[in-house]
Amino acid sequence: MYRAGLLALLLAVMPGPDAMARADELVEFDALDAQTYDISRESVVQLLCEDLQTGQHYLSRAVVLDAQPGARPGFDLLLATRHALYGANGPRSCRVRGVPDWMGEIVDVRTGTPAAGQHTDFSADWSILRTRRRLPDETPRLRVLASDGVEEGELSLLVRPVERAPCDIHRPPATLSDPGLIIHGCRSRQGLSGTPLVTQIDGEPYVVALHVGQALALGDELEAFGIARRLNGDFLSTLAEYLRELSVP
Repeated sequence: MYRAGLLALLLAVMPGPDAMARADELVEFDALDAQTYDISRESVVQLLCEDLQTGQHYLSRAVVLDAQPGARPGFDLLLATRHALYGANGPRSCRVRGVPDWMGEIVDVRTGTPAAGQHTDFSADWSILRTRRRLPDETPRLRVLASDGVEEGELSLLVRPVERAPCDIHRPPATLSDPGLIIHGCRSRQGLSGTPLVTQIDGEPYVVALHVGQALALGDELEAFGIARRLNGDFLSTLAEYLRELSVP
């Protein structure tokens, strides 16, 4: 639901619609309808990362970004979590699962910077990845939406198998009052970090946040809730800067 349309940011890297948009007077989020959900969930890929010191593999999720709307660049940009790419032994070697390495290998990364000594800093738990080559053309690619201040409504968490039930937006507990986080009620499990939370405006899906983890609240009852990193602040500005950088011949 919204009172006005989208105000596009002047951040496109190619002619045509922008890769990023900002909600102008957005009142609340709307979850995806069934058809849009079924199409959009194909934009979520599995990210397989290896600790080169131990040989251990880690599986998470990433969403494919429509980085150059109307064009076919020779690569893809993905949005994922930082903790998928970095562990106690430093950076991991990552690739998109299910496609050849010459296509899905991650060759460049931009990430948040956690506070010193904090490995689970939700606010810095984001990353922007570039693949070696473009993923298959049939892969849907989503735009992102800057939506600071929107705290009401419902979002869709794009998971498989199909779970179209929308996510309620919860009021954050005092310990998680960071405006860069969205607290949601969607069911999640290990390995879903990096799954996008998506809203629908005029029939189009937009990524507004990435699921980064879960937390428990102690009250009258033990309550579990999901934590998502909103597309704002340094996450959004780094993405805008990277898009401009990639537009330079």
